[in-house]
Amino acid sequence: MLLLAIFTTKYNLIGEATEQLLKILALALPHGHKLCTSLYEFKLFFKNLRNPLVRHYYCNHCVGYIDNTTVQSCPYEFCKAQFSVRNASYFIEMPLEHQMKNLFAQKGFYESLGHRFKRKSSDNTYEDIYDGKLYKQLSENHGILSFQENISFTFNTDGAPVFKSSKTSIWPIYLVINELPYKQRMQKENMILASLWYGNKKPSMGTFLKPFLKSLQKMNEGIKCISPERGQFLCRGLLLCGTADLPARSLLCNHVQYNGAFSCWKCEQEGETASVGRGHARIFPFQSEEPKGPVRTKENVLENARTAVQDQQVVMGKPVKGIKGPSWLFFVPHFNIVSGIAIDYMHGVLLGVQKMLLELWFSEKHKGKAYNIYDSVCEVDTRLQSIRPTLDISRLPRSIEKDLKYWKASEYRSFLLFFGAPVLHGILDMQRFFHFLLLVDSMHILLKFGSNEKDLDRAEMLLFEFCRCLEELYDRCFLRLNVHQLLHLPDCVRDLGPLYTHSCFSFESKNGIVLKMIRGSQSIDTQIITAISFIQKLPELKQKCVLENSEVDKLCKTIEEPSLLKRGQKLGSGIYILGAPYSRVLNNVETAALQNFLKYDHVCDTFRSFNRVEYESYIIYGTEYSRMIKRNNSAICYNGMSGISFGEVIFFILLEDNTAGITKPLVFIKKLLCRNYNENSNMLSVIKTNDVEVVNINDILSSCLLVSFPGGQTSFMCKFPNRLESD
Repeated sequence: MLLLAIFTTKYNLIGEATEQLLKILALALPHGHKLCTSLYEFKLFFKNLRNPLVRHYYCNHCVGYIDNTTVQSCPYEFCKAQFSVRNASYFIEMPLEHQMKNLFAQKGFYESLGHRFKRKSSDNTYEDIYDGKLYKQLSENHGILSFQENISFTFNTDGAPVFKSSKTSIWPIYLVINELPYKQRMQKENMILASLWYGNKKPSMGTFLKPFLKSLQKMNEGIKCISPERGQFLCRGLLLCGTADLPARSLLCNHVQYNGAFSCWKCEQEGETASVGRGHARIFPFQSEEPKGPVRTKENVLENARTAVQDQQVVMGKPVKGIKGPSWLFFVPHFNIVSGIAIDYMHGVLLGVQKMLLELWFSEKHKGKAYNIYDSVCEVDTRLQSIRPTLDISRLPRSIEKDLKYWKASEYRSFLLFFGAPVLHGILDMQRFFHFLLLVDSMHILLKFGSNEKDLDRAEMLLFEFCRCLEELYDRCFLRLNVHQLLHLPDCVRDLGPLYTHSCFSFESKNGIVLKMIRGSQSIDTQIITAISFIQKLPELKQKCVLENSEVDKLCKTIEEPSLLKRGQKLGSGIYILGAPYSRVLNNVETAALQNFLKYDHVCDTFRSFNRVEYESYIIYGTEYSRMIKRNNSAICYNGMSGISFGEVIFFILLEDNTAGITKPLVFIKKLLCRNYNENSNMLSVIKTNDVEVVNINDILSSCLLVSFPGGQTSFMCKFPNRLESD
């Protein structure tokens, strides 16, 4: 039953398919078996896995929260609409306390929370959210987060349409536990769904956040948990960070929308109104004297909210410096509503600034403008679609001319960080090309695993220059809020760590998971809650009834995390051969390269060879692996005879010393010539050569992305800013 549950969850089987699968299995079993054969019995078997639910009712007319459901009319003086529980609207809360107790009951969960104390991090670098100023304030000097049993959360909420043919949407409030290792905290099994709003209108945050605040206040006081490793203890939790797109952020903070005056959440710049076509837009011209000020603080935002209420300016439609009134987030213990609300780079930079630049360059409606290169779009597409990305990039490059309107955020990220500069080189005029590089370099720094204060100062300087020059190189009307927010991104890293730790990418993927749980148009909220409870409880159930490393355990892992990589011989810590080795005879060039490495003539020219390895967090394929057609995983940075070098792996061999009983894995590399190496550069121009070099496999420093075009002499080697973020 456990295997069936994992299988149906992994592959999102609808109820009818699950029932048919049960009947097929029943035919293969002997008479008198106990396996259930109906969907009803299957669900009944797992009924104890459901988390408790709390329904919170609100008035259909004014969307005000209803505490007492026995009333006959809305209790608010300005409404007084008729109220009936039978026809009333509601949203669902999954008590945070219960979900946390379930997670702590899992074997190994408590130990995972010690990750922040065990990680090997350099001083004064930004590798994770723990390195940000807000986390340090709560963890230093015996603060609440200096103890392993206490935790912090990052939250997100946003609307996701359920059906294409209606306005119905869901608004979940997700929480992730920051103390878990990054990959683990983003897994769906550790996904915490605090509340769920379902309907054809946006939630009133004054109503929706009320029970969420109570849950966080209770977590701050402490809840009793039991862990297999620790026993019983008191766990305290607090809200550290929140992330959302601009419309959702304005609802959460009770703040004006992105097109209003004072719409920046980080500073009190009012902005200006500019003409755009037949309409108007709010722009934020670059202010040389004070680019990112006057700064907002938690104190002045609260004061503005009080003034807005006292002067009744909300009713008059005149918020105070963009603040309409108080938000429930003001009252969350330890939470800083200004610096704790992150700027999401997925929406702001990728779907905002990068998307805008691509439209300015390649949209036909801007044809004739100095910055438009629509006539070169075919040449750009040819270059773009000839790129063979690594397996780290899930989506292959698509056409700008035909497919730009369908691009996902991850495609804009690939263009910004890796593809854009090479494909635009020589096509976009030099002034705008170098202007674009300012954005590319700064985003590499802000997404980097291990940037330091000097790096952030450089990124800030680059972004200041980018925003300052944008008005000169493009039209003034494009200085929108997304462009202005670039100025505040370095401070977001200083407060909350690298941008990937608090981006919406992981939460968007969770929305995708939740939407797949919907099997029909009835009781959608209950379907989602039941399915998420199921996912959260499966690890606990697995621990209770499956022996570790048993055949059933191995099969569970295969279903949960199917891998196409079949590990072969282990070559070292985290290094495995993929596939089977084969016999290889070296040619003259390869033999000379090996002799140059060994400093002596090797008597044998036949070796055990292989083309693929799993190297720590990298997958590296040699160029001789013929099945890799649309991707290139051969480019690496390595320690060569002349220092740090770049090249393409051709193949690997095992050098066996029978007398000493030692086997050395060696790498044959076709060198790439880099004339102007700079360790701070994220993109380097290289020239392909026919020189072959041999190094030890441990001399590989990292895999890279090689961008080259047919017939082009110069190629580009791109570094990855981090290896943690995924699409």
